[in-house]
Amino acid sequence: MRFKHFALLQIVLLLLLSVATQASEGEAVRYLGYCRTAISFNDQSASNSIEAMNMGFCLGLMDGLRGANYFLKKVDPSSAFCEPANYDNEDLAKTFVEIATVRPELKELRGGLAAQVALRTAFPCEK
Repeated sequence: MRFKHFALLQIVLLLLLSVATQASEGEAVRYLGYCRTAISFNDQSASNSIEAMNMGFCLGLMDGLRGANYFLKKVDPSSAFCEPANYDNEDLAKTFVEIATVRPELKELRGGLAAQVALRTAFPCEK
């Protein structure tokens, strides 16, 4: 059973690292920009396809973190986040933007990791 938990943790870490290795420096700042665009979107059409892709990227990142977090809760709850039950991906994006705004050191991290740390800061799991 212990091996199973270790294997799940490795999968989660690989998912997070795959996002981290594909992007260049400053990606957390870019991701914040994408999420700012996504959360300010009010049932309007995106002004162009790039903006639409950026918004989709942010919401997809939140969904991916949420999926990875499901497994992380089982193997290492101290690294996981426990958001309120009624939160959706846009709510998570808002939280990421809010936390990264008041904790500028997160902008030095890779984008996916910055979002994970911000969400863990905002929503630590009970011990």
